[in-house]
Amino acid sequence: MNPRTIPEDIIQQIRERADIVETVSAYLRLNKAGQNFKGLCPFHSEKTPSFTVSPSRQMFHCFGCGTGGDIFSFVMKIDGESFASAVRQIADRVGIQVPSVGMRQERDETGQRRETLLQLNDAATEFFETSLWNSSLGKKGMEYLHARGMQEETIRTFRLGFARPSWDALAQAMRTKGWTDADLVDAGIAIPRESQEGKQRTGVYDRFRDRIIFPISDLQGRVIGFGGRVLDDTQPKYLNSPETLLFHKSRQLYAMEKARTEATRRNALMVVEGYFDVIALHQAGIRNVVATLGTALTSSHLPLIQRFSKNLKLVFDPDSAGIRAALRTAATEMLDLFAGRGISVDVVTLPDQRDPDTVVREGGAMAFDQLVDGAETLIDFVIRHSLSQATDQSIEAQVKNLDAVLAIISRTSDSYQSLYLKQIAERLGIDERVLRTQHRGASEKTSTPARHAHKMAGPPPSPQSGKAEEMLLQLIIQDKVSPEWLDDLQASEFVHRDYQELFTWAQAMPEDEHITGAKHFISFGEQNPEYESLISRLALRPLECEEHDIERAVRECVSHIRARNLDDQFSERTRQMRIAEREGRPAEDMHTQLEALRQAKSAYAQQSG
Repeated sequence: MNPRTIPEDIIQQIRERADIVETVSAYLRLNKAGQNFKGLCPFHSEKTPSFTVSPSRQMFHCFGCGTGGDIFSFVMKIDGESFASAVRQIADRVGIQVPSVGMRQERDETGQRRETLLQLNDAATEFFETSLWNSSLGKKGMEYLHARGMQEETIRTFRLGFARPSWDALAQAMRTKGWTDADLVDAGIAIPRESQEGKQRTGVYDRFRDRIIFPISDLQGRVIGFGGRVLDDTQPKYLNSPETLLFHKSRQLYAMEKARTEATRRNALMVVEGYFDVIALHQAGIRNVVATLGTALTSSHLPLIQRFSKNLKLVFDPDSAGIRAALRTAATEMLDLFAGRGISVDVVTLPDQRDPDTVVREGGAMAFDQLVDGAETLIDFVIRHSLSQATDQSIEAQVKNLDAVLAIISRTSDSYQSLYLKQIAERLGIDERVLRTQHRGASEKTSTPARHAHKMAGPPPSPQSGKAEEMLLQLIIQDKVSPEWLDDLQASEFVHRDYQELFTWAQAMPEDEHITGAKHFISFGEQNPEYESLISRLALRPLECEEHDIERAVRECVSHIRARNLDDQFSERTRQMRIAEREGRPAEDMHTQLEALRQAKSAYAQQSG
């Protein structure tokens, strides 16, 4: 939903009634620190609190990792919500009704259908839970879970259940509650009976029978699908819900709703291969863990992953299909898939015949943590496994394998490429010079215009050149500046683009005593999320000058900005004059302009000290 589908006046009402301190306190402990509150940042690991919340400005900023914004952006970041969802969530807390604006009838109907299926899934989950806990048929399911080391509290937390062996036990139970067969089919929990001998289809039967049931939830904890596991070696061992209006297995990660807070706090998300692995690790206190739903990681998972961490750890059984899938895709897809989005990927390889469930049951969380500490990068993992297979392959296969490895190496920095080539040459007994020649060919194939463009990009402006611009904007955002002190300063006189954009927005601030600098810039941050961190930092950072020196500081900042701008103009005019003189063109007017610029520059330089 576009953020502007919620009326602006409603958003302002919610913001004015909500309390950011109260909202943030629901997620972490805050302590009073002067006019503000401080706590340990939920977005990165730290020992000394640098996460600051301002009740007066209704903003937050972490001076450790740079994350910042207002009450809506906090909920968006901590819960992985869209802007509209965050607004509605806070509106519910403060008792303001949010109308839907610009919604088409078909979208309303789709929303109603989604709500119907969510309610049905919840009812089905309760049926599965009751079958596990309170029926004689569920006894064998409970015995199986206990044998797998599942504690009763864990079973309840994950809402595990049992699907009865009957062909239509669930369908019958849901019909008595008013659900139709069409509802059951649309939710993916029932299958239509096939027509026979020209007869019409008659009813439905349960998709899940005689299985342990794992409810699969969205980020809000609402059940959107199910996974089922047999209690013996019957195939298929695992069965998932089909694609539905709610459930898309290539986009979902099991237990993400439980892992997201810890993944954000630790800035690491671990991906394992099965339901029981996730549950066993959560039970052991390792809670930044999720699992794919029978698929490999793809670009469809990235939006979900990127909300909560930029550090991914893939946990593999050494003989698993997961490792084979990683090796198949790493050279051509996985590295580009993750690295192109700034996500670092490590691989945790488990001992032979061990899965995470077994590791924590036998050695506890400490044993698993030791394996995580020994993780290797995805590229190291792929190279090591590829080379370990090389000696067992035909010459043709070895050459093909080596080409794939060299293509992967070409994606790393020059220093790493040299190190990898040396290691590979030693391991395979190949002359390093021959290997480097082959590698150059692979590098040319993998080079992209983007890589060359990145090398040609010039350096950013120096941090010192923007100090006056930044300080001036800080004073404006904190409502310390009177317009007459700015001496008709224009945004075009700013060098840094970000500061230029913010000053342009400052010039648009309405003359309304109820609109503060912080409120005005919060609105800008909502429309331009890339500026949220900068705005919150300037709003909450302590001033470098005393209150009685603010006017002088503002005027000095303006003079410094203007003097530097004149300096840039002077340099450009000097360059143009020299070109004109070399080409024999008249330059008297340029001399006059240069002298005027020199005098103005000198005057502003004196004012700025």
